[in-house]
Amino acid sequence: MATFALVFVPRDFHYDSKPIHDCAADLEVLNARLLGRADDLKGGFDSAASQFTDVIAWDVQSLSEEDLQNWRDAAVSVTYAASVAERWGDIVKAFHEEREAQITTWESSRTEKENAVPSKYQDDHITSSHPQVDGFWWTDWGAGDEARCRALYDELVTVQEGLIDREQANWQGLQDGAEGIRTMLEQGPTPENVRTLMESGNANWAFLNLDPSRYASLIEDGELTPENAEEYADELAAYWSGEKPLDDRYHEIMLVLSMVGTSARQNQGDGTKLSDEEIAFLEEFYAHLEEPYLRDGAGSGIMVYPDLMADSDMSDEEREDALGLLGDGLLALSDPALGGGYDSLPQSFRYAVEGSWLNPDAENKIPGTAVNIGMDMEALSALMEHTDGNLQGGYGLSTALHLTTGAFLDTWGDMPDPDGVMPDSEQVSHIVDVASRNTDANYYMLTGDHLNEEEGVDYGDEELRTRALEGTLTYEWHDDGHTARQLTDWLAEDVQSEDTEVRERAGDAFAGFMETITDPDMHDALTNTGVDVTEGDNEYSNASFTQFNGELADSLADVFDAHIYSFANSDILDLNENPVTGIGDFDSETGTVRLGAEERAMYMQLLVGNDETAGRMVNTVDAYKQLESIAFLESGNEATAARGAGQLQGLLERALYLDSEDRSADLDETIERKTQIAEFVVGEAGSLSGNIPVIGTALSMGMGLAEESIVNAIVDGEYEISPRHPVYTGEESTTRAFQAATFDFLAHSAPEAFNDVERGDLRTLVGGGALTIERNGEVLSAADIPNDFVIDDSVTMSFDTDPNRWPGNEDDSLSEMDDALGSIMESTTIDITYEDEYGYSVDHSTPAHEGVEQFTEQYMGGYREAEVYFGGGLETFGNAPEGEGS
Repeated sequence: MATFALVFVPRDFHYDSKPIHDCAADLEVLNARLLGRADDLKGGFDSAASQFTDVIAWDVQSLSEEDLQNWRDAAVSVTYAASVAERWGDIVKAFHEEREAQITTWESSRTEKENAVPSKYQDDHITSSHPQVDGFWWTDWGAGDEARCRALYDELVTVQEGLIDREQANWQGLQDGAEGIRTMLEQGPTPENVRTLMESGNANWAFLNLDPSRYASLIEDGELTPENAEEYADELAAYWSGEKPLDDRYHEIMLVLSMVGTSARQNQGDGTKLSDEEIAFLEEFYAHLEEPYLRDGAGSGIMVYPDLMADSDMSDEEREDALGLLGDGLLALSDPALGGGYDSLPQSFRYAVEGSWLNPDAENKIPGTAVNIGMDMEALSALMEHTDGNLQGGYGLSTALHLTTGAFLDTWGDMPDPDGVMPDSEQVSHIVDVASRNTDANYYMLTGDHLNEEEGVDYGDEELRTRALEGTLTYEWHDDGHTARQLTDWLAEDVQSEDTEVRERAGDAFAGFMETITDPDMHDALTNTGVDVTEGDNEYSNASFTQFNGELADSLADVFDAHIYSFANSDILDLNENPVTGIGDFDSETGTVRLGAEERAMYMQLLVGNDETAGRMVNTVDAYKQLESIAFLESGNEATAARGAGQLQGLLERALYLDSEDRSADLDETIERKTQIAEFVVGEAGSLSGNIPVIGTALSMGMGLAEESIVNAIVDGEYEISPRHPVYTGEESTTRAFQAATFDFLAHSAPEAFNDVERGDLRTLVGGGALTIERNGEVLSAADIPNDFVIDDSVTMSFDTDPNRWPGNEDDSLSEMDDALGSIMESTTIDITYEDEYGYSVDHSTPAHEGVEQFTEQYMGGYREAEVYFGGGLETFGNAPEGEGS
């Protein structure tokens, strides 16, 4: 294995977060005892506004006010110490998690680059000067392998430099966090420090409940009331407009608002509502903020505050803080699950959310012009940008944000903006981020079906939904779609959830999403966007959205991996030889959806549109073929295990063909995608290991494999498979690949089976570089394997299943390797025991050569079925070996 003269070792902090969190928990127990609530710990007095006498379980009526205050001071001190300890534990935990993420990134990147080193230098130590480029410098002729090594080295240097920046930022964050904790402990529970703890989620109502006079003297008896909301709104409006400088009173009010936002986040997590008082407080607060900026019921209302703050003397941090609290309150108020709803939101905010696309005839709604729409979108972005990432809006608000933002992008996204009246990509992404936090709203956008619909909200029609989805996917995002991919990421993540309801929602959404994007009009819009893209010497004027939104393409590739069994094993023709068309329903037990061949190829074409995801999908299809072969060897069910793999290969080649046709039409010349993406196939191979568990789980679930299956062992990381370079899809290469898979299977499960084979065949495979044999840890050469060589517990065997990596893989040498493999298959038997669908144990024995023939026949049958169905319109990888037909 090649190595690189580059290292990355991030600094460590040799203290774990667990003892810190344990200390915080001990302090919470102490506080519970102090308050006489040993059965409640922190829950009761920290989750909602309460009187102090309700917080304390002891009878304190006879105590003097001085004694009560001492009690309050003690409880506040212990609560503060616990909250600060918890905060420090979170900082330490975050440091270690980021450090581990850096190490994982480095190791995976280094392994990827090492695997990609050309075979000529696979045993070398690659440095900044080795290997030297010895070709002609003006053409690079003769320097391909050396130049590749140089490029890989430089790419790894780039990764190292990025990780060094991350490491320094992480270390500085730890130092800053430690300094902040030290300052907190020195200063004690000041309102500012308590508010910091509120914002980080390490405390909630406890401080206000324990000592309301100290933390929120404006609230009579420690309660949230509409009267207080009106007073707060008046005072904050003066601060935010610059009329009044920020002072202690401002921070005290902001502390109370922080508590409301934190309560909302925690209640969403617990599935409970806010109190009636909290909802009434929010409604009155926003209504009073809105009133001065409305005239005769119309006007900008609360949407003016971002501009007011920008024109005041507030610092950027203070402005972002205030906007975040304003946005958090709006999200909380919009959620019916918390006791609010879309209709509870202030009118100006709802009208800005709806734009010209929803509820256009509402009373006092001003017709939208380009300038008005742009201003509203920018204000919306400002209000949403700094909200709590763990707080989501209600269904009505989130869905409306999706619909109008997508429609805005569809209408204005590609229009020139010389006057700068429209929000830029980054600003729009903040709105999409907030909308995407509500999974039910994402479900509607992808499927057109409502889950837990909020009544009384205008959702437009089906045309608006598909237009909005198209606008979101085909917009040229500044981050390549990193934010927008939240709309689809959950399809892959949730379908493997252990929660049945979550899994079924994701599976149903996948089926609906497939229906949406494989509609001919939608698919045409996604693959011919009118966007200009330059790739190398080619300039495309009508690119697929995946060409320029690589993050969205990657998200769709994750979905493909999670549902790969559905892509592979849906029939092309039904029992009556009629094409299977359309999209079926999600089967929760098997995790599958029946998909038409046209629809599968259309989806896969989107992945092929991006070089990286194309390379990834090629490797995924090959990995699936390997997993299918293992499933066959374990179950003997060649029809299920082999036909799907062959069919999937045919669909991949159909997708390549469709993408080539689209690109050729755009450039008016022939484009062969198989050659364009070859290097990306190699580049993506190193990162495939992270996707293997997803692919294996989909296969295992679809086939109903037993827990002890080798496929499940691969999912658990106990057994590894590696991607192979794409090969020509022919019977000879398929036979060779499955013979290799069978040899590898036996080497892992029953190596003693090779005691019955000719040792000369083993020597041929060792000499050709396909087989490695070790005895007592020592690698043996072909000459070390005599005719009486015995394979026992001291012997281990490792077989390279990728013929491209065999040194002896050409001409006569390859023929000898094939003959040796064939001879070994004739001399071995696959003995398996499995449990059938009725729960009975079945012993199954198959001569290896028969298994190879069965698998090859079924695999090629599936492949040719796809080839015939698509009229031969496939674009294959590699070239047919001389004399081999298709």
